[in-house]
Amino acid sequence: MLLKFPYGTSVLEIEVEAVPLDSNPTSSNPNDPPHDVIKSALEHPVGTKRLRDLCVVSKGKMGGRKIVIVVDDHTRATPTEFMLDGIMKELWGAGVETAELKILVACGTHEPPVESELRRILGKYYELYKSGELEVEAHDCDAADLVRLGETSRKTPVLINKSYVDATLRILTGDITLHYYAGFGGGRKSLIPGISGRESIKKNHSLLIDERATTANLEGNPVHLDMCEFAAFAPPHFTLNVVADADGRLVDAYAGELNTVFERGVAAARKIFEKHVSGNFDVLIVSAGGFPKDRSLYQATKAIEHCYRAVKQDGKLILVAKCDEGIGNKYFEEWMEFDEAELERAVRENFVLGGHKAFYLRRAMRKVKISIVSELDTGKLGEWGINSYSSLEEALKEEIKEGDKVGVVRRGMDVLLVPLAAK
Repeated sequence: MLLKFPYGTSVLEIEVEAVPLDSNPTSSNPNDPPHDVIKSALEHPVGTKRLRDLCVVSKGKMGGRKIVIVVDDHTRATPTEFMLDGIMKELWGAGVETAELKILVACGTHEPPVESELRRILGKYYELYKSGELEVEAHDCDAADLVRLGETSRKTPVLINKSYVDATLRILTGDITLHYYAGFGGGRKSLIPGISGRESIKKNHSLLIDERATTANLEGNPVHLDMCEFAAFAPPHFTLNVVADADGRLVDAYAGELNTVFERGVAAARKIFEKHVSGNFDVLIVSAGGFPKDRSLYQATKAIEHCYRAVKQDGKLILVAKCDEGIGNKYFEEWMEFDEAELERAVRENFVLGGHKAFYLRRAMRKVKISIVSELDTGKLGEWGINSYSSLEEALKEEIKEGDKVGVVRRGMDVLLVPLAAK
């Protein structure tokens, strides 16, 4: 069969006999506009009053208030403008003045968004920001005025953005999707790493060496549980989370109390992204999904983490990822030089964001042989024990043998392969 694999901004075509294993189709009604889905969620919140009613009690005793709305940063494709449309209608309808609002961009440890990225995040609200009517703050994880509220049971310091802590009404927004060590993104993740301190993030993320800290798993997952504890120190008054499918189409939205919203969103996300497969494959061909998901190896390795468990022991996974920005992270590159024992020790004792991707890739390489079709340095990959190819045709010729059971995933970032035996 002729199959097309996203590769950067182009497509690679190849004839190969294989089993398609992409994510499930969206369960949303394509006739439901995103605004209507979000509006319905805001009109029927779970576990809290409606947002416009919360505004009534948020007025401070001295007559002043500040409402902070936390939004995802430029590294995510969250439909923030649509979400702000619904939230603003509730707030403005309740008599809130724009001067009482602040948009807080949850950057975690990322660099703040540049103007073009901020324009994409805010959409029409960017003009209100540029005119000075709407205040916007990009969170700084190293800010001097972070508020320390305590410590979780796992010794993670609760350092959090001052504007958020001081707000009389705190609103979280975000999307719920797969996450390879928190289980799922969304909900509590807007607080940590979103608007927390670097010290907090490093301590929380160092918990990922636990085998339960893996994609789509929340049960006993120490990263997730620690995040929930962290969030409880300064919970939002209202949360709006959305779930979108692999094509970016809105499936549903959930509004209200943080944990209930997250639970309902996770249930919806599982139906979309988890793909239960029968038996293990000899070879999996996995595209990260094209640009921007395959712009660097650092980003594209998520596709390996999502799929490798469906490959038999000592089988093969061929990653198709252009990686025109190279490796993408200096710590990831440096830590790939470590052996497994050194990696685990480094994560425990001197956790550095970026190095954790090396930990996950090395763990996958315990089970499967990795090959990569990309524009990366062949010599560097070879040093790491990874086969490198400049063309998909060459990779398939060398890696697939007669009689192999072959599977293909064309959007590896948007599907989690779950072998039936592992259910």
